[in-house]
Amino acid sequence: MILGSDVARSLAGPFLGACALLAIAGAGKVLRPAPARAATRAAGLHVPRSAVVAFGLVELGIGGAGALLGGRVAFVVAGCYLLLTVFALRLLVRAPTTPCACLGSTKAVVTRTHVAIDVAAVGVAIAAASGGPPFAQLAGRWLAGGMFVALVGCCVKLAVLALEELPNLAAAEKGATPT
Repeated sequence: MILGSDVARSLAGPFLGACALLAIAGAGKVLRPAPARAATRAAGLHVPRSAVVAFGLVELGIGGAGALLGGRVAFVVAGCYLLLTVFALRLLVRAPTTPCACLGSTKAVVTRTHVAIDVAAVGVAIAAASGGPPFAQLAGRWLAGGMFVALVGCCVKLAVLALEELPNLAAAEKGATPT
């Protein structure tokens, strides 16, 4: 066990949010691989369209497995986010004005906030690995379960907004033309 089960239980919400965000990112790559392929090229990686779609399917599967199973699968979620962190850093250094396409967007560029969200997801996933399935603690508690899912959904939406819209707000604040 990495951390006590109480800590892992308290991280069930953030871990579930990280899993949902990973699945959303995967779905974006599967449905719209062209922006992600352009981002990989800008980062100096030349991969075929099929590899982008395959990675999207892996993200989707890992996000779903993490959400449903928890436990040691959280290490796989952490590993995926670690790869995404390295990619985001590489894109930030090599082509900071290129859209990252992490969630399927053709406009949002990678930012330090993006990297911080990825790093936080790595930490949360590692810490949650000593726990069980995120939903297990809600068994038979319908009201608490509904509130839990609603709050996780709100957190995921806030993370999506931070990744997709924050770069536009920063550009507007500096007087630049938003993307």
